[in-house]
Amino acid sequence: MKKFIWPIVLGVTLLGIGLTNPTKSSAQSKSSPKIIQTSKNSAPAFKLKNKKGKTVSLSDYKGKKVYINVWATWCGPCMQEIPGLKKVYQTYKDKKDFVFISVTSPSDLKYQNNNPIDKEKSIILAKAKKKRITYPILYDYKDNFVQAYGIRSIPTHIFINSDGSLSQKIAGSLDDSSLKDYLNQLK
Repeated sequence: MKKFIWPIVLGVTLLGIGLTNPTKSSAQSKSSPKIIQTSKNSAPAFKLKNKKGKTVSLSDYKGKKVYINVWATWCGPCMQEIPGLKKVYQTYKDKKDFVFISVTSPSDLKYQNNNPIDKEKSIILAKAKKKRITYPILYDYKDNFVQAYGIRSIPTHIFINSDGSLSQKIAGSLDDSSLKDYLNQLK
């Protein structure tokens, strides 16, 4: 009987270690960003909501280069990126062929996100005001964006070429110089 129970006890113990000692997500990690996807395929379609509740989709940006920053209010590396993002946004905001947006997934019931990555919209807006974010913030609903882009960690940066193809998907923080380099690679 002891020979039969020992493997079960060992297996449960090892499983418990895995559950109680999770590895750090890239939002917690200080490591450099990782390119997790480069593709010539079309970027997945998405539907987001703007602050007034209007639906915004990728097709609204047809023919433009699109940069998307995925973030959350509780994410330390996301907060550290904001000054650089604001600086880069000021450089790109008036370019007619370019779109610069940020996306988060609020927990408010009206957004119907089963697995929200952020807190309520009111907390998101308060944080944006405190950090003086001037670039557009869009909200995922029904987990549409998070699922379409397979968001597993934040911050995540998504770069879409003007022909609608996905250029890069990068997990982890970017400084403003690196962000500009990726933006300049967009076609």
